[in-house]
Amino acid sequence: MHTIHDVAKAAGVSITTVSRALNGHSDVGEKTRQRIISIAKELDYQPNAAARNLRTKRTDSIALAPGLPPAEEANLFFKQFIGTLAFDCFQHNLSLLVTLPYLQADATKTYQQLARTSRVDGIILASIQPQDQRIALLQSMDMPFVAFGRLRAENDLTYPFVDVDGKMAIRKIVDYLYGQGHRRIAYLSDLLDASYIYYRRDGYLEALQAHNLSEDPRLIIMGLHSQQETTQALESLFGLSAESIPTAIVTSNDRLAMYVLSALRMQGRAVGKGAGQIALASFDDLPFAAYIQPSLTTIHPPLEELSKLLLELLVSILKQEELNIQEAIYPHATRLGPQQFLLEPDLIIRDSA
Repeated sequence: MHTIHDVAKAAGVSITTVSRALNGHSDVGEKTRQRIISIAKELDYQPNAAARNLRTKRTDSIALAPGLPPAEEANLFFKQFIGTLAFDCFQHNLSLLVTLPYLQADATKTYQQLARTSRVDGIILASIQPQDQRIALLQSMDMPFVAFGRLRAENDLTYPFVDVDGKMAIRKIVDYLYGQGHRRIAYLSDLLDASYIYYRRDGYLEALQAHNLSEDPRLIIMGLHSQQETTQALESLFGLSAESIPTAIVTSNDRLAMYVLSALRMQGRAVGKGAGQIALASFDDLPFAAYIQPSLTTIHPPLEELSKLLLELLVSILKQEELNIQEAIYPHATRLGPQQFLLEPDLIIRDSA
């Protein structure tokens, strides 16, 4: 088995230079670093992780901390996100720990334990709530973290985050529906305690204003958690007078869109682009969206960019280095601050609208 001494000898450099090159230190030139990495691969050199961690006090592990109960997080988008993040962690030689503190008391205890026992180097917070106390808690503990999502204070750049621009996404949908001739557009959402829901609703309201469409509170229904609640909501919508009923429906995610599609079918209403049909558009572009009938017009969040950028940002914080992103790698990203990024999603037009 080859050692670091063998790599240093083959590369013609010191052991210290090999160590710093393999651990990503910026004081090693890129050409030298790549040569050392290439030699290490040729020699099949594997650093002793336990010894390195004792020296650096790093665990090479990060935690993913959802903020909502399993009933809300157990959806395909979040499962896709975890899978993508786990792969990116593997690429960085990091382990991923998924921890599930849902209540504020549980969160405080869990994060204090993570920091005290040094089980992880940093944390990715998910399911950010409008007034999420976890951010202030981790800041007070000086625990490295990044947030997947934003607080409701839109211009708050005091904490690191990466978010999908839900406001822009819903505006894209409403702009498209308006261009298709729709003037009565309803907005339905499920969660009330997730910050992104309100950004998406804001996008809906801003789009109405941009097209000089009056806001009708009867067309905005939030907090739908089941098929039964969704069916009742649609009965209410289509119980309005003929001139008030919606011709198009926007939902906050694909799961809710499936509830809407089922309820409309039970009411004998067709979904699609044709005359007399109800247009339906959503957010997430889950795998089934392209295959249901009719196929679902929806927002596609750049999941791979999201996962990669969250991890790159956290790693840069751990290394105390500035993150410089490349447009070729992150074509959807806009930098709002030193450690704050928004990703623009794409509108995928299919048969439902």
